[in-house]
Order: sequence, then C-alpha cells, then structure tokens
Amino acid sequence: MQFKNLKTYDDIAKSFETFLELRPTLSDVQSFTQQILNQQKDGYEIIAIIEDEEVMACIGFRMMTMLAWGKILYIDDLITKEKWQRRGYGKILLEHITKIAKDNQCNQVHLDTGYTRYNAHRIYLNQGFEFHCHHLALKLK
Repeated sequence: MQFKNLKTYDDIAKSFETFLELRPTLSDVQSFTQQILNQQKDGYEIIAIIEDEEVMACIGFRMMTMLAWGKILYIDDLITKEKWQRRGYGKILLEHITKIAKDNQCNQVHLDTGYTRYNAHRIYLNQGFEFHCHHLALKLK
C-alpha cells in the first residue's frame, strides 16, 4: 500500500472508477480528468491509496482561509471502492490528511457529508469530527 498525490492526467484518470462510486453523475473519464485539472488550479489535490496499480481509496481536499475558522483543510471527497470498504482505508486517509493539515498550520479540518451516509458518519465521528452546522445550497438556473 502506498500514498500517491494524483497530479498528472493519467494518474487522475486512473481514479475515475473510484470517484464514480461517490459521484455517480460523473459523465466520462475525460470530462472528470479535465475538471480535476481545473480544480487543481484552485489548490485541489487528490491523495490515493494504491496497491498493484489499483486506486483503492482516495481523498480530495483543498486548503483555504475563512473568517469563521481561519486556515482550514477542507475535504471535498473521500471514497473507498466498494470491494475495499471496511478495511480501514477511510481512517488511514483521514489520519494522513490530518497530519497534512497540522504540517500546514491549519486550525481545523472540515467536510460536508450527506444525511444518509451513516457508514461515513461513523468513520468521521470515530476520528473525532463533530457535527457543527447544516450546509444549505441554492441551485441557480
């Protein structure tokens, strides 16, 4: 098992199937990869757990500074492929990302999670995360 920061087109493309499990509305590998490359311009990064060339789990994140919390690391995506779930990869990635946040002098780590993602909630709560607010969104046409 190794951690890899996915930066190149080919590395990002290899993570498409993993991301598809969390984001089933993704259309195709080319659009996905281009979107990630665009997000990287704004500081987005992906770290993957890879074994035998397979992306088993990955975490997408960015750092930002906000008036409410100061410098934070924000987790956009945390996915473990279904066949690799319940083996601790989510916990391993959260521990790794927490170290990155500390190394970068972040005050906190934040994320949003869907109401019905109970297995994910269990992992987050076991790692010390707390529920603090409701996230609201307004779709613009």
